[in-house]
Amino acid sequence: MNLSQISQQLITLLSGIIPSYEKSFWHEQTELFGAIAEFDSMVIVTLIGEIEEQFDVVLDDDDISAENFESVASLSQLIYDNIDG
Repeated sequence: MNLSQISQQLITLLSGIIPSYEKSFWHEQTELFGAIAEFDSMVIVTLIGEIEEQFDVVLDDDDISAENFESVASLSQLIYDNIDG
């Protein structure tokens, strides 16, 4: 799975978890943590669970940082870096 595919799948997840935004709102440069009011701790916990399930990855506690959750692109890169193979 390449970075673009990961971003598209992540955008689908985000639009499902935070349905108050149109799918067209989401793109690789969309800022997340600190930029979207709804992007709170509950959404982050839900999103982490969905990411781990859908991408078959395990995110370490060290991975849960404002830097990694800054944008769709940074979160996609985190997922990409944690996919085996």
